[in-house]
Amino acid sequence: MADRWDLIRVSLARRFFMATICQAVTVISVSILLAAVFGRQAPSEKLRLPGAFLLSTVLLGLGSWYMEQARAYVRREKQLEFRRSLLQALISAMLFVSVQGYGLWAMDKGARTADNSQLGVHSFVIMFTALHGMHFLVAQSVLLWVTLSSFADRYDHEYSWGVTFASAFWHILGVVWLCILFVFTTANVG
Repeated sequence: MADRWDLIRVSLARRFFMATICQAVTVISVSILLAAVFGRQAPSEKLRLPGAFLLSTVLLGLGSWYMEQARAYVRREKQLEFRRSLLQALISAMLFVSVQGYGLWAMDKGARTADNSQLGVHSFVIMFTALHGMHFLVAQSVLLWVTLSSFADRYDHEYSWGVTFASAFWHILGVVWLCILFVFTTANVG
């Protein structure tokens, strides 16, 4: 016999699929809008990180704050505040991915020579940022699932493992992003 959560999960999967499509369209649209408004960086021999990376770092920090609020609220059985914090974290995640996507597109790709293509710092930075972005898309999907599940009354003070997992995933990627930024800033020193 199926329990209540098994029955809810089927409709939740449909909502997750539709929400993922809406989320992707929103992220791509915001990235395109940023590109149209701000354009690309001017070419340079030295690596210059786009301002979008600073903004996305702030958005990542905000998302971490909202995730921690959500964890605290669910443990105290404050469902309205819990769901609001998850939605704010999800919006932060979507904006983070949008701004990162724009930043990758806008970033100066450096001189295109045979040596630079294989050994240049520009390619290294782009690869690192793109890999981080792909991992963040997975974290964003986990957050979307947890948020939708929260509206289906999945989490409470006794069961909040999904929220804890999503929060830990988010924080780990935040630390990875800070490490990547450190590598970027030290790449031109010397």
